[in-house]
Amino acid sequence: MHDYWLAVLLGIIEGLTEFLPISSTGHLLLAQQLLGVPLDKDPYWKMFTVVIQLGAILSVVVYYWPRLGALVSDFFAAKPRAQVPRWRHPLVLVLVAVVPAGLIGILAKKHIDELMERALPIGIAFLVGGILIEVIERACRGRGWVHDAADVSPGQAIGIGVAQAVALVPGASRSACTIMGGRLLGLDVRAAADFSFLLSIPTMFAAALYSLYKHHVALDAHQWGVLAVGFGVSFVVALGVVAWFLHYLKTHSFRLFVVYRVVVGIAIIVAALAGWLS
Repeated sequence: MHDYWLAVLLGIIEGLTEFLPISSTGHLLLAQQLLGVPLDKDPYWKMFTVVIQLGAILSVVVYYWPRLGALVSDFFAAKPRAQVPRWRHPLVLVLVAVVPAGLIGILAKKHIDELMERALPIGIAFLVGGILIEVIERACRGRGWVHDAADVSPGQAIGIGVAQAVALVPGASRSACTIMGGRLLGLDVRAAADFSFLLSIPTMFAAALYSLYKHHVALDAHQWGVLAVGFGVSFVVALGVVAWFLHYLKTHSFRLFVVYRVVVGIAIIVAALAGWLS
């Protein structure tokens, strides 16, 4: 497949799946096997998958820019409107929530890398994750006393951060883990989704910078062009997905994503056991 067409396809996959509760990592790893592209072995394609994640991150920054600007301005104001000590400011709590996944990621990196090399664990994570989303949504239906992500407590922020660490398992989905974690901790659907997206900015940015440092390679003009295409496609698609998803959650449940995860999970498990996927 021509590199530019491959960049478009992978950019679409990243943009569509990064912020929906269906796992972008799982989809990219499956695309690698189906397309025969060594995304996890070739240094250039490793860098490519990181760069298109940065495109998705930028889409969240753009979408939440007015809110992010207000939070930053409020934090540095002489008298913050948040009416809480600065160490409990929403901006600080978002950064605190990054820590659990970072620590666990460092400690368990070897085991996580091993899981990323096989389709069967990804399929199981898809299936189990879909079932858990349905169970949690039924248990939390009609509940949720926190209606604004800015009102999340320190304990809730840390709890959501721990939930995010579960997403280090390929196929689990960072979005699904943080939103469902927020629901279990008392956030309503919109507040949980907002906190999840705000949390994605420092989490993914830090992970992307680390990966770029680790997998940095010298690039020629063609490779820069392919990166730019993947980045741009990922940004545009992810921006549309974030806006659509938040609107969708106003009137719909997570059932669509539950069905998708269960069906795809079963298909991956069958394909892996049959030897069609490694």
